[in-house]
Amino acid sequence: MFVMMFVPIVLLAGSNPKKAVAVRTPVPPRIDGVLDESEWKLAKPETEFTQQDPVEGAPASMPTEIRILYDDEALYFGCTMYDPEPSKIVARLARRDDEIISDAISIRLDTYHDHQTDFEFTINAAGVKVDIVQYNDGRDEDVSWDVVWDVQTMINDKGWVAEVKIPYKALRFPQQESYDWGFQVYRRIARTNENQHWVLIRKSESGLASKFGHLVGIEHIPAPTNLELIPYAVGSGRFLPKSQSHPKGRDLAADAGFDFKYRPGSGLTIDATFNPDFGQVEADPAVLNVTTYETFYPEKRPFFVEGLQIIKFTTFGGEFGPGLFYSRRIGRALSVEAPPGGYVLDEPRFATILGAAKISGKTSSGLSIGVLEAVTGKETATFVDSLGNKTKEAVEPLTNFSVVRLRQDLFENSNIGMILTSVNRDGRLPAMTAGADWNLRFQESIYRIDGFFAKSRTTNGAGEGLEGTAGKFNFSKDGGPHWRGAMSIDWTSKQYNINDMGYFRRPNDYGWIAQILYRDDEVTDFKRIWSLSSQYHLRRNFDGAELFDQFTFAGDVLFPNYWEVSTQAVIDRGKYDDRETRGNGLYRKPRSLGVNVSLETDSRQPVVADVSLQYGSDELNMKGVTIGSEFEFKPVSNLTFQIGLRYSQRSRERAWATNITEYPIDAPLPPRTVSIFAERSTTQWDLESRGSFVFTRDLTLQWYFQIFFAQGKYENYLRMLNPERFTPYQFSQPEFNRLSFNSNLVLRWEYLPGSTLYVVWSQARQGEGGNYGTGFSDNLSRTFSLPVDNVLMLKVSYWLSM
Repeated sequence: MFVMMFVPIVLLAGSNPKKAVAVRTPVPPRIDGVLDESEWKLAKPETEFTQQDPVEGAPASMPTEIRILYDDEALYFGCTMYDPEPSKIVARLARRDDEIISDAISIRLDTYHDHQTDFEFTINAAGVKVDIVQYNDGRDEDVSWDVVWDVQTMINDKGWVAEVKIPYKALRFPQQESYDWGFQVYRRIARTNENQHWVLIRKSESGLASKFGHLVGIEHIPAPTNLELIPYAVGSGRFLPKSQSHPKGRDLAADAGFDFKYRPGSGLTIDATFNPDFGQVEADPAVLNVTTYETFYPEKRPFFVEGLQIIKFTTFGGEFGPGLFYSRRIGRALSVEAPPGGYVLDEPRFATILGAAKISGKTSSGLSIGVLEAVTGKETATFVDSLGNKTKEAVEPLTNFSVVRLRQDLFENSNIGMILTSVNRDGRLPAMTAGADWNLRFQESIYRIDGFFAKSRTTNGAGEGLEGTAGKFNFSKDGGPHWRGAMSIDWTSKQYNINDMGYFRRPNDYGWIAQILYRDDEVTDFKRIWSLSSQYHLRRNFDGAELFDQFTFAGDVLFPNYWEVSTQAVIDRGKYDDRETRGNGLYRKPRSLGVNVSLETDSRQPVVADVSLQYGSDELNMKGVTIGSEFEFKPVSNLTFQIGLRYSQRSRERAWATNITEYPIDAPLPPRTVSIFAERSTTQWDLESRGSFVFTRDLTLQWYFQIFFAQGKYENYLRMLNPERFTPYQFSQPEFNRLSFNSNLVLRWEYLPGSTLYVVWSQARQGEGGNYGTGFSDNLSRTFSLPVDNVLMLKVSYWLSM
């Protein structure tokens, strides 16, 4: 009812009237990067391109021609990018889906024609492919989406050419007699930073797919009904020092499984995976988490990321906003504790995914459908106690995960939706959530009203049912030449809990956030873009305690040489923290100030630098500083690598240390829990590198490594008398110095379209050593003296299309 009150004010967001015409070809062109086939003469070229950068609205400085053909199997694009200086064309080799700085042409297709979703096919001058699904009118994207399509490029004396074949089975669309699809083309000229648009979308506008032109002329094509099967086989070996838990020091294994994809021709796709393997996926980085919140890690596994734009149900947005469906709950990492004085002889590392299936797509009526089912197996561990007795116990039950997601388009660029989730663990009552959301855009997507309402039902350890609710209402102005802003209110009740299937940080709060931004896109001799913004955040819990009273101010300027400077200041006026005591009441936070300044150099250069400085302090004399630097090197056309170093130190920060139980001398008073605080000092070093060496566009070597040190100590212990009063207390905790090294080396060869071979070497070292004062060089030597866990893997998959 609340949502429907706003429906009458929503105006239709029409797309651009510009049209491109696809022409049926009797003979498919040969995809070789040379447009010498006579069939290309059948198509009228699209030639009117306009600059978005560097001079918005000016005609393109170099001509571009796009010709479009089609037959019963595929769309064909003949793209000619004229350039008077072909020797200066930037043609860099990179791994697939790596959007590096290079000359490129990008074809965008809104085949649902819902003005919200588009399929991106980007090709650079070296023939490197990028395929991405963008959704929510360009606000979000799925980079993991990979389909089989073909392209060849050629640099000649007039510029460069891209010849592209996109099979219909790579796209998603409902079957019709004739088609009117959203269509857009971008061209990038790297050395001048020129971005050309076939349909100009100004920087002051909001949205992407809603601004596209049209692709017409496609008629009477057969439904791309097909079956894809990708079987795989994998052999792996894990090698680590011999111990009680691993007496052999190695674990050899072989396995097989397959992925399955079927398109019944109704705009829907059925995906399934049986006994999936994700061994080639990069490991999560190490972090120091001294907060009360669970560390959030993004999803990287291809099966769960592909099609996420349909199933996703965002609640509170930002990096902590997967909402009611957080796919990393499926096949989660397991942590098994050893019995006192004993050890774990055999333990599972993850909950094994026995199988998973999903249905996703959109009907001709604009109804998006997402259904997911997954089953993880029962996991057991073998424990050995202090007397040498062995026992085998279940550490994870057989579990079924279910998600149903529906979303209906309204007008031309709005939608409403719902979601249901259920987690059924063997021997337990199910945990369930339900939600409704809305996203209403009007005035050509400049204004937006969005939000959600959700309800959860879980059980506690005693089997009692717990129910909670959460919701959010947001109004924002996302476009316009200068002023933008947003205002939102939200809440989560005390017993709201979605973490069986979803992700959220904490229940029991409500608040509002107001934001305003001024942006100037007019190019002058001194700047290209600058902006200023401010935000106010006020939040309380349902017991009346004020949790946030925070102001944020930010500024950003892009200079004519494409260097960018960003600044931010955060003023937190303290109030209370109702979680720091770990369930023992409120803690009065000190007022604090934080400042952040960062600088990024021109991304077109062979060396790109990004440096930042953060400083923070509070009224209790805490001081904190973080210095970060990242450098990207592009020494040759087929090698790119980044290396970054981040140093952080916080000193004398009042923080919770432990809770103790006190037994009053005067009986019969009951025992009470007392929180002990201390001045905590921490230091972190984080060195990361990633890169790729490209032999050919189908054969790449990628690497990633992280060296992470985190050390800390507690001093000047205090006994909390009430949220604002403390008294000195005699207590001590040992210093800590955690050391970590993680690395992945992946050789990926796409030996046939859609078929890949992976050779993977992963290494991990984890442990502790030294103390708070141990220096970087000593920590480095200690880290590489730690026991090493090596994993070698060979995986091959084969793509079958029927």
